[in-house]
Amino acid sequence: MISDMNEQQLAGVMDALPMELAFIDVDDNVRFWNRDDQRGPAWQPSQLGKPVTACHKEQSHPAVNAVIDKLRSGKHDVIDRTVASNGRTSRLRWIAIRNAEGEYMGTLEMVQRDDEVAGEPQS
Repeated sequence: MISDMNEQQLAGVMDALPMELAFIDVDDNVRFWNRDDQRGPAWQPSQLGKPVTACHKEQSHPAVNAVIDKLRSGKHDVIDRTVASNGRTSRLRWIAIRNAEGEYMGTLEMVQRDDEVAGEPQS
């Protein structure tokens, strides 16, 4: 529940969480992400409101679309993956966001890196 919280307060709470979050709406457009200063070059403010595939390399588009399609269809409510890259391990979790009637509203993407999981602050 939220009671009288402004956008700045909510953004501060989201940035304090030990993970990256992104929300992709029912039309597959990016509507929100936190930790703006820690994101890669593909995550620019100009991408807000645009297709989520615009934030990913072209070769990963089929995988991105497959995850969202599985969540949208109800085949899965949560999809987890662990990825190792450049000596770091990241846990990725995608969660279907549904309204009270069970209708798909979008996808929450969560990324937690090994140093964040262990509780070590990122520098």
